[in-house]
Amino acid sequence: VVLFFLTCWFLLVLSLTTLSRGASYTGSINISFFSGYINAWNQWSTSEFQLIIFNMLMFSPLGFLLPLLWKRAEKLKVIVITSLAFTSSIEIIQLISGRGIFEFDDLFNNFIGSLMGYFFIMAILGSLRQRKFEIASILRALIIPSFVSIVVGITFLIYELQPYGNMSILPSERQNIEDIDIQTELDFSEKSATAAIYHNIHAGSKRKMKEIAQQISELEDITFSNTEHREGNNFQMFGVNPNEIEFGYTYFTQSGTWWVNNTNSWESASLTEDKINIYSQKYERWLSKNSLLPKAATFSTQDGNYLRWGCEEPEDIIDGGEDFCSGGITLELDEQENLASLHHFISQNQFIAMEEIISPRQAYEKVLDGEFYKYEPFQKGDLLVIEDWKISYTYDTKGFYQPVYEFTGYINDTENTWVFNIPAVK
Repeated sequence: VVLFFLTCWFLLVLSLTTLSRGASYTGSINISFFSGYINAWNQWSTSEFQLIIFNMLMFSPLGFLLPLLWKRAEKLKVIVITSLAFTSSIEIIQLISGRGIFEFDDLFNNFIGSLMGYFFIMAILGSLRQRKFEIASILRALIIPSFVSIVVGITFLIYELQPYGNMSILPSERQNIEDIDIQTELDFSEKSATAAIYHNIHAGSKRKMKEIAQQISELEDITFSNTEHREGNNFQMFGVNPNEIEFGYTYFTQSGTWWVNNTNSWESASLTEDKINIYSQKYERWLSKNSLLPKAATFSTQDGNYLRWGCEEPEDIIDGGEDFCSGGITLELDEQENLASLHHFISQNQFIAMEEIISPRQAYEKVLDGEFYKYEPFQKGDLLVIEDWKISYTYDTKGFYQPVYEFTGYINDTENTWVFNIPAVK
């Protein structure tokens, strides 16, 4: 029976980690320890944290079942060697088949999970054999889950207590720039300055997500299900109107933006000037009534197919002092002139504070240290040319609009343009 369950477990793990994926990772190796943890922190991604815990729990059955099958596996040394051999085999299969990435983090997480299962079964076996609770074994079984719970709790507490969110533009590991040449003709000042911080007032609000869903439901007579589907840090809901037309609603929690669309196939309506006036007034009234349309937004159309309200970001936001809106709202109707798509990506940014920022020289030194994100690693002999820099803005994981140094240039030739950001707040 135990052998049957172990076989099922191994086939399930092999299916989840290898067989269910396409061969699109050929030769991919990540030997940087805890890069997955750092990436989950920078992105503040619930799905990334869940994946780490899942990778631990996935190998717990190995440590739990093997001592029941094999007497020698009751020794810690045996379970350590066996679990490392199993998880290494999975990672090697992924590497050879190209159906996954060989990662040290996975080796570590899987190993911890197998130890967790091992300590649990040994506590059970010890208590059964002694016919009483074996306190020492029970305490050993609780060490790993307790430690993981404490670390997770401290991580979330630190995140909640810090004044601003994390910067998702930060890399999980530094770029290896030892074998590349970095060139620039720019002079970087060592003088520090201050810059404004803003906050998107709707970012991270689950209450706002439900409120907007209710408002859309009343406007378009859509009945949304009570089930909320979580996609990473975003929420999705699905509904249907009296004509049996299905709609999807997505709320992007970190930005406070949202999108509702007819999930069936449709073609855009080509509206006359009169129709544009009718529908623009209808939706303007609804948007204004629900505080979804800033006064600064201006209306425009595109080819009679799209209705759009937009806000231009001011040029002097670094100086602070005033709130502003940015982004837009796009509306599209189908050929029957029913709602096809409504995308609300206006951010209402509230001025929060002035903060000290690092100097351009300090930002450039971070470039020289490889503290920036690049999807494809540099190759030996690459030439990185920095042509310009400016202070730009980006949202952090709590919806704060933070200043960043934006560097632009190219890699090897002028056609291979390159843009990346360095956080500016000290």
